[in-house]
Amino acid sequence: MGHTIRQVTAVVMQVDDEVGMLHRVLCVLRDAGVNMIAISSQRRQGTALMAIPEDVDSVRKLAAQSGVHLQTRPVFLIEGDDRVGALCDITKSIEDIGINIEDIAALSASRRYAAVLTFADADLEAAAKCFGLDEEV
Repeated sequence: MGHTIRQVTAVVMQVDDEVGMLHRVLCVLRDAGVNMIAISSQRRQGTALMAIPEDVDSVRKLAAQSGVHLQTRPVFLIEGDDRVGALCDITKSIEDIGINIEDIAALSASRRYAAVLTFADADLEAAAKCFGLDEEV
C-alpha cells in the first residue's frame, strides 16, 4: 500500500545534558495529558530535544509556565506500510527537485513505518510541493 505525508509542527528545546532529563520532561508532558507522536534528542551545539506533540499549544503553554524557551519548526511526517525500499521513491523525488534533507528519523514496527524529515527553511515550500501538499508552509 501507499503512504501518507503530512506537515506537522515540531518543538525544539535546549536542555541540560544530565541523567534523568528526558524522564523529567516526559513526566511533565504526561502529567499535562500531552501525547507525543515522536521525540528525539540531539547532542549538537548542546543537548536539544525535538518533539512532535499531538497538541502543540499545550506544550507552548507548559513551556511558558515553566520559563522554558521553545522553538517550533515545520517537519514532514510520513507513515506507511513497511516494505523493502519504502523510502526510496520519496527520497528520489526530493533528489529530483534538488533539495537536501536536513535530518531524518525513521522507525519500522508491526509492518508499518514512520519517518520524520526536516528541511532547511529555504526548502520547505519546495518540499511541500514535492509531497503534494499545497498548504502554506
